Amino acid sequence: MMISVVAALALAAEAPPLRPGLEPLAFLVGHCWQGEFERTGERDMHCFESVYDGQHVRDRHEVQGDGRTYRGETLYSAEGDGRVAFTYWNSLGGVSRGTMRPGSDRLEFGDEAYAGPDGRRMTFSTHWRRVGADSYEAVTVSSDAPSMNRTVRYRRVMQDVVVYETLALDGSRMLVHETVIEAPLEAVWTAISTAEGWRTWAVPVAWTSAAEPDVIETSYSATAQPGGPETIRQRILASVPGRLIAFRTIKAPERFPNFETFRRTTGLFELEPEGDGRTRVRLTGAGYPDDEAGRQLLAFFREGNRISLERLRQRFVSGPIDWSLMSRTVAERGE
Repeated sequence: MMISVVAALALAAEAPPLRPGLEPLAFLVGHCWQGEFERTGERDMHCFESVYDGQHVRDRHEVQGDGRTYRGETLYSAEGDGRVAFTYWNSLGGVSRGTMRPGSDRLEFGDEAYAGPDGRRMTFSTHWRRVGADSYEAVTVSSDAPSMNRTVRYRRVMQDVVVYETLALDGSRMLVHETVIEAPLEAVWTAISTAEGWRTWAVPVAWTSAAEPDVIETSYSATAQPGGPETIRQRILASVPGRLIAFRTIKAPERFPNFETFRRTTGLFELEPEGDGRTRVRLTGAGYPDDEAGRQLLAFFREGNRISLERLRQRFVSGPIDWSLMSRTVAERGE
């Protein structure tokens, strides 16, 4: 019975389809794209994701250069008549709105009206043209702001960890993290299924016991002892060697927020051979309720699980983590 539940979770973790009308943006979703402004040398990164189960598309972007960082977000929504309305806001306090229409070989954004935090208003026109499978070209023209007249080629960035959310059949939320690791499946399996493996990438201390062979106890504190207040206990619910592990956290460190909600969620590690000695790893957290506690947990684990999978990936790039060195580095930074 448990294996059937695990299989259902794995199938349900696929990203939801986009709402009709948003399909022209589909090639962008789930990827980050980077371009460079020729005049200034600044790098512009756009990351697109499906939100609210494909009802909208979000584009978060970040411009870096000269030691400064500028950020913005765009939310795209289908209007049902071939048009896609969008609203953009940025870290300066500016907001703009416009409408996109798909053309035969491009996305036409028409005249976008921007209002700055100082009340200044300007309009500019943009179109995007896809260039092959891994790039697109953005052309911007504005008589109000000639400095924005430019053509930028954006290329798809191979992300280390892809993150997305989806909706389960019972209305709860699922959080999915996925990455490809440069190591064979057998080695990755050892890293995620044994206490010894966990100590190479996830935590400085980890234990199992003959009395509870289905429980892995860990801690982020190198001085923690089994059963101590700083430990985390995870019970293995089901395991298919070399394929998947389903688990549930039955104990968290003291004062961990919303633990009564979190203890009812289920975690799922899935492994797939990717070829050329590589392994695809998918980490799914299922059962987050659609309430305030569930949303807080999703926000926490969205970044926390990303860091964990990035450490797992790095473990096979540069070797097992030296936890004593990491502790010294954190102390020196005052974190």
